[in-house]
Amino acid sequence: MAKDETTGAAEVPVLEAGHMPHSTSMAGSGDVALPPEPPSNQSGTTEVVNIEVFDPAQVRPWDYHNRTGSGMDDASLEALAISIRRDGQQQPGLARRLPPGDTHAVEAVFGVRRLEACRRAGVSWRAEVREASLSDARCAALMHSENEWSEGVSPLENARQWKALLEAGVFANQSALAADIGCSRNTVSRAVKSATALFGEAWIERLVYPVMHELTGRQAERLAAACEDGTLKPEAMRRAKALNPGELPAGALFDALFGAGGARTDRETLFERRKKRDRGGPVMAKIERDRRGGFSVNVRAHEQTDAEQAELAEQIEALLAVEMSGAAGVRVGRRLASTLTGEVAKDAERAWLEGCVWSTARASGLEWDRWRCAAVAEVLRAQRGGWERAVVDAIRDASGSNDSGPSN
Repeated sequence: MAKDETTGAAEVPVLEAGHMPHSTSMAGSGDVALPPEPPSNQSGTTEVVNIEVFDPAQVRPWDYHNRTGSGMDDASLEALAISIRRDGQQQPGLARRLPPGDTHAVEAVFGVRRLEACRRAGVSWRAEVREASLSDARCAALMHSENEWSEGVSPLENARQWKALLEAGVFANQSALAADIGCSRNTVSRAVKSATALFGEAWIERLVYPVMHELTGRQAERLAAACEDGTLKPEAMRRAKALNPGELPAGALFDALFGAGGARTDRETLFERRKKRDRGGPVMAKIERDRRGGFSVNVRAHEQTDAEQAELAEQIEALLAVEMSGAAGVRVGRRLASTLTGEVAKDAERAWLEGCVWSTARASGLEWDRWRCAAVAEVLRAQRGGWERAVVDAIRDASGSNDSGPSN
């Protein structure tokens, strides 16, 4: 790849979606002449595309981009980053140049997902660059067309973008927007109606926003229609207060707010972590207890750091130690029997064996002192009644329990 270090422009062949070039000729620094496959009734034509490369830090997303959630989760972005690091960015984005003096060089009209993946991969982002004179209306049309060839953007994400474009006056009306992006006015009208109902009031927006990329068009319309029903709205608002953003999957929102069963109000939250530490964003991990004493753990494991996973595991272990303290002796016995053999215990140094007993008891929620651990270790070293029997006897003697010991 030839790159102009002063301008950031690179001479690279670009494959437009749906077309394979027969030949490629260069048309100046950063410009690529691409003859697409000609239809049977036309001669071939040449399209000049200006491709440049940018440090992702020089790029900001376009104000009206619609990549809010679809394909923007950590797992999806990490997979794309690995692919780009290995094979390079196969499809360029589209950027609009910003005026001199701006904090960034360009804004990403589409390819925001690729931009974030390049940032994670530590490589430059490639994009076709248009000048600042490119209108927002044209950007919207180009974005909508590109979405047909990329990982799907949800109907509600599109609806929210269309609503913002109309409110900003980028399009005079829904008919003009529909004509420019190439879809029916009815599609735009229904989408904007859903976006208005679901993002017009804080009580419903806080629940919909974190999961809007999961809602189908039909689900969004059904939920929006119910929100506009004055007879249903008061009860739904009451139920909404008991729900946390991101707590329920998109498909469960309607039943929680408007269904006969209602929202879950019989649960006590024992532990909760959100994506943003200031109580904002979707719930990443939660431990709850219901009125019957049952526990449930909800966790987005692929979106947790190692430290966060360790913290959650510690929370669960501490909870189990308290709630199941009566069975702690049995757990100690099972762990010792599964990790030690009679031969190892007989020949091991006494201090080491006492340490094994202490750590196993601690992991099972028992605060045994040195003398109790020493007593158990002595029983295990003597192996009275065989190894497994020795473990049972040792735990019974140390904890004063009437448990019969671990079953085999």
